Parts: sequence; structure tokens; C-alpha cells
Amino acid sequence: MPALKRLLTHSGLEFWLPLGLLGAAFWLAGYGWTHHYLGVAGRAIAPLVLATNAAAQDEGILSIRAVIDNDGQDPAAGGDRRATRVEVIVVKPVPRTLDFYLPLQSPSAIEAEMAQRLNVSTDTIRRLIRYENVRP
Repeated sequence: MPALKRLLTHSGLEFWLPLGLLGAAFWLAGYGWTHHYLGVAGRAIAPLVLATNAAAQDEGILSIRAVIDNDGQDPAAGGDRRATRVEVIVVKPVPRTLDFYLPLQSPSAIEAEMAQRLNVSTDTIRRLIRYENVRP
């Protein structure tokens, strides 16, 4: 055994051999950890459940945002007309955004029009809609 130690000391492997073995141990441990935690192909993942009311969830409506333009300079709404831009995020059948331009400004009229267009109750629209005013 002393001959092996002397050989390792004279060749410089006394330092480098344990370092290589330590590196190989870290590599194998990292491979096992990665395979265990990132190899989720065989695991069943529960679907994400959205915290909205049941009626809106059945229709697939995630949120409604209404931007009321009091200035009347919205070019997409026709230039000098006052209008409301309504953005609806729908998740059924596929996630998408629906844009509506309404020539209305009162919240009750906007809610009634959106309830008619989306085929849901006005109560559902009231719970989901968020208003923003564009100031001149």
C-alpha cells in the first residue's frame, strides 16, 4: 500500500483522483435528481381550476374589461365617436380574446349588450366586468 501512495504522490494523482471521483459523484447525483423531479411524463397532473363563478366557468369566460372612451378619439372606433372597447378573455373551447367596440357609455347598457352577445345573464357580466375610463 505504501508503494501505491508513493506512486500517487509522485505522479500528482493524489489530489486529482479524489477530485475526479467527487465530480463523478456529483454528476451521478445530479442526473438522478433531474430524472426524478423533471421526468414527469408518466405522472398525472391535475388540471388548473379557475376561481370564477360557476355560470361564467360553464361559459368559459375568464374576464371582461371595458375601456370607456370619454374623449372620443379612439381611431378603431371610428375617429371622433365616443365608444367603449370591451375585451373578453374566453377559455372555451380554446383560449382567445374577443374585442367589441360599442357606441355606448353607460355601464348598464354595456352590461346588457355584452350579456346579449355572450348569451349569459347580466349578473354574470356584472361580476366579471372591470371598467376603465379614458380621460381627455
